[in-house]
Amino acid sequence: MSALFNALRERVEVNARRAVTTFTSEVGEYQAMPAGAAAPLGMFDFAVFIRRRSLDLAAAEQPLTGPDLAGIAAVGRQRAEIGLSVPSQQQVLGLHTAMMVREVHDLARPEDVTDLLRIVGWLGAQGVRARSAYLRGYTHGVGTARVLSTRLELLARALLADEPVEPFVTGLQRCRQYHLTVLRTARRVPPETQGEVVAALAADRIPVTWLAADEAVVLTPATDPPPTIIDRVRRATALIGGPCGIGCAEGPVGGLSETLAWAREASRVAPPQDRPDRLPGIADLFVEMALARSPAVDGWLRAYAKALATGPDLVATLRAYYASDMNRATTAAALHIHPRTLDYRLRRVRDVTGVDPGSTAGVRLLSATVARTLAVQHYAD
Repeated sequence: MSALFNALRERVEVNARRAVTTFTSEVGEYQAMPAGAAAPLGMFDFAVFIRRRSLDLAAAEQPLTGPDLAGIAAVGRQRAEIGLSVPSQQQVLGLHTAMMVREVHDLARPEDVTDLLRIVGWLGAQGVRARSAYLRGYTHGVGTARVLSTRLELLARALLADEPVEPFVTGLQRCRQYHLTVLRTARRVPPETQGEVVAALAADRIPVTWLAADEAVVLTPATDPPPTIIDRVRRATALIGGPCGIGCAEGPVGGLSETLAWAREASRVAPPQDRPDRLPGIADLFVEMALARSPAVDGWLRAYAKALATGPDLVATLRAYYASDMNRATTAAALHIHPRTLDYRLRRVRDVTGVDPGSTAGVRLLSATVARTLAVQHYAD
Protein backbone atom coordinates (compact mmCIF):
# COMPACT_ATOMS: atom_id res chain seq x y z
CA MET A 1 0.00 0.00 0.00
CA SER A 2 1.31 3.45 -0.90
CA ALA A 3 2.45 6.13 1.51
CA LEU A 4 -0.76 8.11 0.96
CA PHE A 5 -2.98 5.17 1.86
CA ASN A 6 -0.82 4.42 4.92
CA ALA A 7 -0.93 8.03 6.08
CA LEU A 8 -4.71 8.12 5.75
CA ARG A 9 -5.06 4.84 7.65
CA GLU A 10 -3.01 6.21 10.52
CA ARG A 11 -5.32 9.21 10.79
CA VAL A 12 -8.66 7.41 10.51
CA GLU A 13 -9.63 7.84 14.16
CA VAL A 14 -8.34 11.42 14.34
CA ASN A 15 -10.34 12.34 11.25
CA ALA A 16 -13.41 10.51 12.54
CA ARG A 17 -13.33 12.48 15.81
CA ARG A 18 -12.95 15.70 13.86
CA ALA A 19 -15.97 14.75 11.75
CA VAL A 20 -18.12 14.13 14.84
CA THR A 21 -17.01 17.44 16.32
CA THR A 22 -17.87 19.23 13.07
CA PHE A 23 -21.33 17.65 12.87
CA THR A 24 -22.19 18.48 16.46
CA SER A 25 -20.96 22.06 16.14
CA GLU A 26 -22.40 22.96 12.72
CA VAL A 27 -25.68 21.03 12.48
CA GLY A 28 -28.37 22.68 14.57
CA GLU A 29 -30.27 19.50 15.46
CA TYR A 30 -27.09 17.82 16.69
CA GLN A 31 -26.28 20.87 18.80
CA ALA A 32 -29.65 20.52 20.53
CA MET A 33 -28.99 16.91 21.54
CA PRO A 34 -28.15 16.15 25.17
CA ALA A 35 -24.46 15.90 26.04
CA GLY A 36 -23.04 12.53 25.05
CA ALA A 37 -25.85 11.77 22.60
CA ALA A 38 -23.34 11.22 19.79
CA ALA A 39 -22.19 7.95 21.39
CA PRO A 40 -25.58 6.18 21.29
CA LEU A 41 -25.98 7.34 17.71
CA GLY A 42 -22.75 5.56 16.82
CA MET A 43 -21.45 8.61 15.00
CA PHE A 44 -17.79 7.97 15.80
CA ASP A 45 -17.93 4.25 15.02
CA PHE A 46 -19.64 4.91 11.69
CA ALA A 47 -17.15 7.66 10.81
CA VAL A 48 -14.29 5.21 11.48
CA PHE A 49 -15.98 2.41 9.53
CA ILE A 50 -16.71 4.47 6.43
CA ARG A 51 -13.14 5.78 6.26
CA ARG A 52 -11.46 2.39 6.71
CA ARG A 53 -13.80 0.68 4.28
CA SER A 54 -13.33 3.42 1.68
CA LEU A 55 -9.55 3.09 1.88
CA ASP A 56 -9.69 -0.71 1.57
CA LEU A 57 -11.97 -0.64 -1.46
CA ALA A 58 -10.24 2.29 -3.16
CA ALA A 59 -6.87 0.53 -2.81
CA ALA A 60 -8.33 -2.61 -4.36
CA GLU A 61 -10.29 -0.56 -6.91
CA GLN A 62 -13.48 -2.34 -5.87
CA PRO A 63 -16.99 -0.83 -5.46
CA LEU A 64 -19.07 -0.84 -2.29
CA THR A 65 -20.68 -4.22 -1.78
CA GLY A 66 -24.30 -5.03 -1.07
CA PRO A 67 -23.64 -5.50 2.65
CA ASP A 68 -21.74 -2.18 2.71
CA LEU A 69 -24.72 -0.34 1.22
CA ALA A 70 -27.13 -2.15 3.54
CA GLY A 71 -25.07 -1.03 6.55
CA ILE A 72 -25.06 2.56 5.33
CA ALA A 73 -28.82 2.40 4.77
CA ALA A 74 -29.29 1.09 8.32
CA VAL A 75 -27.52 4.16 9.68
CA GLY A 76 -29.77 6.42 7.61
CA ARG A 77 -32.81 4.58 8.96
CA GLN A 78 -31.60 5.01 12.53
CA ARG A 79 -31.23 8.76 12.05
CA ALA A 80 -34.81 8.97 10.75
CA GLU A 81 -36.20 6.90 13.61
CA ILE A 82 -34.87 9.32 16.22
CA GLY A 83 -36.50 12.24 14.39
CA LEU A 84 -33.63 14.00 12.62
CA SER A 85 -34.98 16.11 9.76
CA VAL A 86 -34.28 16.00 6.03
CA PRO A 87 -32.36 19.33 6.02
CA SER A 88 -30.10 18.21 8.86
CA GLN A 89 -29.23 14.97 7.07
CA GLN A 90 -28.58 16.79 3.80
CA GLN A 91 -26.22 19.09 5.69
CA VAL A 92 -24.45 16.15 7.34
CA LEU A 93 -23.97 14.39 4.00
CA GLY A 94 -22.54 17.55 2.47
CA LEU A 95 -20.13 18.03 5.38
CA HIS A 96 -19.10 14.36 5.25
CA THR A 97 -18.28 14.51 1.54
CA ALA A 98 -16.31 17.74 1.87
CA MET A 99 -14.31 16.42 4.82
CA MET A 100 -13.46 13.09 3.17
CA VAL A 101 -12.07 14.85 0.09
CA ARG A 102 -10.21 17.43 2.17
CA GLU A 103 -8.60 14.73 4.33
CA VAL A 104 -7.10 13.14 1.22
CA HIS A 105 -5.86 16.42 -0.24
CA ASP A 106 -4.31 17.53 3.06
CA LEU A 107 -1.99 14.49 3.13
CA ALA A 108 -1.25 14.13 -0.57
CA ARG A 109 2.23 15.04 -1.83
CA PRO A 110 3.24 15.66 -5.44
CA GLU A 111 4.57 12.10 -5.77
CA ASP A 112 1.18 10.73 -4.62
CA VAL A 113 -0.72 12.05 -7.63
CA THR A 114 -1.64 8.58 -8.98
CA ASP A 115 -3.07 7.38 -5.68
CA LEU A 116 -4.68 10.76 -5.07
CA LEU A 117 -6.60 10.45 -8.33
CA ARG A 118 -7.48 6.85 -7.51
CA ILE A 119 -8.98 7.75 -4.13
CA VAL A 120 -10.79 10.86 -5.31
CA GLY A 121 -12.15 8.98 -8.34
CA TRP A 122 -13.40 6.21 -6.08
CA LEU A 123 -15.06 8.71 -3.74
CA GLY A 124 -16.75 10.42 -6.69
CA ALA A 125 -18.30 7.22 -8.03
CA GLN A 126 -19.00 5.35 -4.80
CA GLY A 127 -19.97 8.45 -2.83
CA VAL A 128 -23.09 8.81 -4.97
CA ARG A 129 -24.05 5.18 -4.28
CA ALA A 130 -23.41 5.58 -0.55
CA ARG A 131 -25.43 8.79 -0.39
CA SER A 132 -28.36 7.15 -2.20
CA ALA A 133 -28.26 4.17 0.16
CA TYR A 134 -28.20 6.42 3.22
CA LEU A 135 -31.17 8.48 2.02
CA ARG A 136 -33.08 5.37 1.00
CA GLY A 137 -32.62 4.01 4.51
CA TYR A 138 -33.62 7.36 5.97
CA THR A 139 -36.82 7.33 3.90
CA HIS A 140 -37.70 3.85 5.17
CA GLY A 141 -37.07 4.93 8.73
CA VAL A 142 -39.52 7.81 8.94
CA GLY A 143 -42.96 7.22 10.47
CA THR A 144 -45.71 5.98 8.16
CA ALA A 145 -47.53 9.32 8.17
CA ARG A 146 -44.35 11.08 7.06
CA VAL A 147 -43.15 8.68 4.38
CA LEU A 148 -44.66 10.44 1.36
CA SER A 149 -43.83 14.00 2.41
CA THR A 150 -40.29 12.97 3.36
CA ARG A 151 -39.73 11.23 0.03
CA LEU A 152 -41.03 14.29 -1.78
CA GLU A 153 -38.78 16.60 0.21
CA LEU A 154 -35.77 14.41 -0.54
CA LEU A 155 -36.79 14.32 -4.21
CA ALA A 156 -37.02 18.12 -4.24
CA ARG A 157 -33.54 18.51 -2.79
CA ALA A 158 -32.05 15.97 -5.20
CA LEU A 159 -33.68 17.70 -8.18
CA LEU A 160 -32.50 21.15 -7.11
CA ALA A 161 -28.95 19.87 -6.68
CA ASP A 162 -29.02 18.00 -10.05
CA GLU A 163 -28.36 14.76 -8.17
CA PRO A 164 -29.68 11.24 -8.96
CA VAL A 165 -33.35 10.90 -7.97
CA GLU A 166 -33.86 7.15 -8.37
CA PRO A 167 -34.05 6.36 -4.62
CA PHE A 168 -37.07 8.65 -4.20
CA VAL A 169 -39.20 8.40 -7.36
CA THR A 170 -40.76 4.95 -6.97
CA GLY A 171 -44.49 5.46 -7.33
CA LEU A 172 -44.10 9.17 -8.00
CA GLN A 173 -44.61 11.08 -11.23
CA ARG A 174 -41.47 11.54 -13.31
CA CYS A 175 -41.17 14.88 -15.09
CA ARG A 176 -38.69 16.24 -17.60
CA GLN A 177 -39.41 19.89 -16.83
CA TYR A 178 -40.36 21.66 -13.59
CA HIS A 179 -41.81 25.02 -12.71
CA LEU A 180 -39.92 26.30 -9.65
CA THR A 181 -41.55 28.76 -7.28
CA VAL A 182 -39.39 30.29 -4.54
CA LEU A 183 -41.23 31.80 -1.57
CA ARG A 184 -39.11 34.13 0.55
CA THR A 185 -40.44 35.38 3.88
CA ALA A 186 -39.39 38.42 5.89
CA ARG A 187 -39.02 36.34 9.07
CA ARG A 188 -37.95 32.83 10.00
CA VAL A 189 -40.78 30.31 9.71
CA PRO A 190 -41.12 27.88 12.66
CA PRO A 191 -40.20 24.23 11.92
CA GLU A 192 -43.75 23.03 12.60
CA THR A 193 -45.11 25.45 9.99
CA GLN A 194 -42.45 24.36 7.52
CA GLY A 195 -43.62 20.78 8.01
CA GLU A 196 -47.25 21.79 7.45
CA VAL A 197 -46.37 23.37 4.10
CA VAL A 198 -44.48 20.27 2.95
CA ALA A 199 -47.25 17.92 4.11
CA ALA A 200 -50.06 20.02 2.58
CA LEU A 201 -48.59 19.86 -0.92
CA ALA A 202 -47.57 16.23 -0.48
CA ALA A 203 -51.28 15.45 -0.83
CA ASP A 204 -50.88 16.47 -4.50
CA ARG A 205 -47.52 14.68 -4.70
CA ILE A 206 -45.74 17.99 -5.24
CA PRO A 207 -42.09 18.14 -4.11
CA VAL A 208 -41.50 20.97 -1.62
CA THR A 209 -38.50 21.78 0.52
CA TRP A 210 -37.25 24.55 2.77
CA LEU A 211 -33.73 25.65 1.85
CA ALA A 212 -33.68 27.96 4.87
CA ALA A 213 -36.10 29.03 7.59
CA ASP A 214 -37.16 31.95 5.38
CA GLU A 215 -37.10 30.26 1.96
CA ALA A 216 -39.26 27.48 0.50
CA VAL A 217 -39.23 25.99 -3.00
CA VAL A 218 -42.24 24.37 -4.69
CA LEU A 219 -41.52 22.14 -7.70
CA THR A 220 -44.55 21.66 -9.96
CA PRO A 221 -44.56 19.71 -13.24
CA ALA A 222 -44.27 22.28 -16.03
CA THR A 223 -47.20 20.60 -17.79
CA ASP A 224 -49.62 21.61 -15.01
CA PRO A 225 -51.87 24.57 -15.92
CA PRO A 226 -50.96 27.96 -14.39
CA PRO A 227 -54.16 28.20 -12.26
CA THR A 228 -53.24 24.91 -10.59
CA ILE A 229 -49.72 26.10 -9.84
CA ILE A 230 -51.02 29.39 -8.42
CA ASP A 231 -53.52 27.55 -6.22
CA ARG A 232 -50.75 25.45 -4.69
CA VAL A 233 -48.61 28.51 -3.99
CA ARG A 234 -51.62 30.19 -2.38
CA ARG A 235 -52.04 27.21 -0.07
CA ALA A 236 -48.41 27.50 0.92
CA THR A 237 -48.59 31.24 1.61
CA ALA A 238 -51.79 30.76 3.61
CA LEU A 239 -50.03 28.26 5.88
CA ILE A 240 -47.00 30.53 6.19
CA GLY A 241 -49.39 33.23 7.35
CA GLY A 242 -47.70 36.27 5.84
CA PRO A 243 -46.64 37.86 2.55
CA CYS A 244 -43.79 36.32 0.58
CA GLY A 245 -41.47 37.53 -2.12
CA ILE A 246 -42.25 35.11 -4.96
CA GLY A 247 -40.01 34.31 -7.90
CA CYS A 248 -40.47 31.67 -10.60
CA ALA A 249 -38.47 29.99 -13.31
CA GLU A 250 -38.80 26.86 -15.42
CA GLY A 251 -36.13 24.34 -16.34
CA PRO A 252 -35.29 20.73 -17.20
CA VAL A 253 -34.33 17.96 -14.81
CA GLY A 254 -30.56 17.93 -14.65
CA GLY A 255 -30.41 21.72 -14.99
CA LEU A 256 -32.59 22.81 -12.08
CA SER A 257 -29.73 24.16 -9.96
CA GLU A 258 -29.34 27.00 -12.48
CA THR A 259 -33.12 27.42 -12.66
CA LEU A 260 -33.20 27.71 -8.88
CA ALA A 261 -30.57 30.45 -8.95
CA TRP A 262 -32.75 32.54 -11.28
CA ALA A 263 -35.94 31.95 -9.28
CA ARG A 264 -34.19 32.86 -6.02
CA GLU A 265 -32.85 36.08 -7.50
CA ALA A 266 -36.33 36.97 -8.73
CA SER A 267 -37.85 36.28 -5.29
CA ARG A 268 -35.42 38.71 -3.64
CA VAL A 269 -36.73 41.66 -5.66
CA ALA A 270 -40.39 40.66 -6.05
CA PRO A 271 -43.05 42.77 -4.30
CA PRO A 272 -44.49 40.67 -1.45
CA GLN A 273 -47.79 38.84 -1.93
CA ASP A 274 -49.92 36.99 0.62
CA ARG A 275 -52.54 35.69 -1.83
CA PRO A 276 -50.84 35.73 -5.22
CA ASP A 277 -52.96 36.03 -8.34
CA ARG A 278 -49.92 35.66 -10.58
CA LEU A 279 -46.45 34.22 -10.20
CA PRO A 280 -43.77 36.65 -11.40
CA GLY A 281 -40.79 35.32 -13.28
CA ILE A 282 -37.71 36.77 -14.90
CA ALA A 283 -39.75 38.38 -17.69
CA ASP A 284 -41.70 40.31 -15.07
CA LEU A 285 -38.79 41.22 -12.80
CA PHE A 286 -35.72 41.57 -15.02
CA VAL A 287 -35.60 45.35 -14.46
CA GLU A 288 -35.71 44.94 -10.67
CA MET A 289 -33.13 42.13 -10.83
CA ALA A 290 -30.79 44.38 -12.82
CA LEU A 291 -31.36 47.26 -10.40
CA ALA A 292 -30.52 45.08 -7.41
CA ARG A 293 -27.17 44.34 -9.04
CA SER A 294 -26.52 48.03 -9.71
CA PRO A 295 -26.38 49.84 -6.35
CA ALA A 296 -25.74 53.23 -7.94
CA VAL A 297 -28.81 53.05 -10.20
CA ASP A 298 -30.87 51.52 -7.39
CA GLY A 299 -29.87 54.43 -5.17
CA TRP A 300 -30.83 56.92 -7.88
CA LEU A 301 -34.27 55.30 -8.08
CA ARG A 302 -34.83 55.86 -4.36
CA ALA A 303 -35.32 59.56 -5.03
CA TYR A 304 -38.57 58.66 -6.77
CA ALA A 305 -39.49 56.33 -3.91
CA LYS A 306 -39.03 59.20 -1.45
CA ALA A 307 -41.20 61.43 -3.60
CA LEU A 308 -43.99 58.83 -3.65
CA ALA A 309 -43.77 58.54 0.14
CA THR A 310 -44.88 62.17 0.46
CA GLY A 311 -48.38 61.35 -0.75
CA PRO A 312 -50.85 58.99 0.95
CA ASP A 313 -51.28 55.56 -0.64
CA LEU A 314 -49.37 56.46 -3.81
CA VAL A 315 -47.24 53.30 -3.84
CA ALA A 316 -50.27 51.06 -3.26
CA THR A 317 -52.20 52.95 -5.93
CA LEU A 318 -49.46 52.53 -8.52
CA ARG A 319 -49.06 48.87 -7.67
CA ALA A 320 -52.76 48.26 -8.32
CA TYR A 321 -52.69 50.50 -11.41
CA TYR A 322 -49.90 48.58 -13.10
CA ALA A 323 -51.23 45.19 -11.95
CA SER A 324 -54.50 46.13 -13.70
CA ASP A 325 -52.68 47.08 -16.92
CA MET A 326 -53.56 50.74 -16.22
CA ASN A 327 -57.30 50.08 -16.51
CA ARG A 328 -58.97 52.80 -14.39
CA ALA A 329 -62.16 50.91 -13.58
CA THR A 330 -60.34 47.73 -12.60
CA THR A 331 -57.81 49.65 -10.51
CA ALA A 332 -60.49 51.64 -8.66
CA ALA A 333 -62.42 48.44 -7.90
CA ALA A 334 -59.29 46.72 -6.61
CA LEU A 335 -58.57 49.67 -4.32
CA HIS A 336 -62.24 50.09 -3.32
CA ILE A 337 -62.18 53.77 -4.27
CA HIS A 338 -64.08 55.98 -6.73
CA PRO A 339 -62.44 56.41 -10.16
CA ARG A 340 -62.23 60.16 -9.48
CA THR A 341 -60.22 59.44 -6.35
CA LEU A 342 -57.92 57.30 -8.48
CA ASP A 343 -57.51 60.14 -10.96
CA TYR A 344 -56.60 62.50 -8.13
CA ARG A 345 -53.95 60.10 -6.84
CA LEU A 346 -52.44 59.63 -10.30
CA ARG A 347 -52.23 63.41 -10.72
CA ARG A 348 -50.57 63.55 -7.33
CA VAL A 349 -48.00 61.01 -8.54
CA ARG A 350 -47.24 63.21 -11.53
CA ASP A 351 -46.94 66.29 -9.32
CA VAL A 352 -44.48 64.78 -6.80
CA THR A 353 -42.34 62.83 -9.29
CA GLY A 354 -42.58 64.94 -12.45
CA VAL A 355 -43.49 61.78 -14.38
CA ASP A 356 -46.86 60.86 -15.88
CA PRO A 357 -47.62 57.31 -14.58
CA GLY A 358 -49.52 56.51 -17.78
CA SER A 359 -46.66 57.40 -20.13
CA THR A 360 -44.09 54.98 -21.47
CA ALA A 361 -41.42 56.56 -19.26
CA GLY A 362 -43.77 56.44 -16.29
CA VAL A 363 -44.46 52.74 -16.71
CA ARG A 364 -40.77 51.91 -16.94
CA LEU A 365 -39.64 54.17 -14.13
CA LEU A 366 -42.47 54.10 -11.61
CA SER A 367 -43.31 50.38 -11.87
CA ALA A 368 -39.68 49.58 -11.06
CA THR A 369 -39.74 52.10 -8.20
CA VAL A 370 -42.87 50.55 -6.72
CA ALA A 371 -41.49 47.00 -6.98
CA ARG A 372 -38.16 47.91 -5.38
CA THR A 373 -39.88 49.94 -2.63
CA LEU A 374 -42.19 47.11 -1.65
CA ALA A 375 -39.43 44.50 -1.74
CA VAL A 376 -37.09 46.58 0.41
CA GLN A 377 -39.87 47.35 2.92
CA HIS A 378 -40.79 43.65 3.10
CA TYR A 379 -37.36 42.61 4.37
CA ALA A 380 -36.77 45.73 6.45
CA ASP A 381 -39.98 45.55 8.51
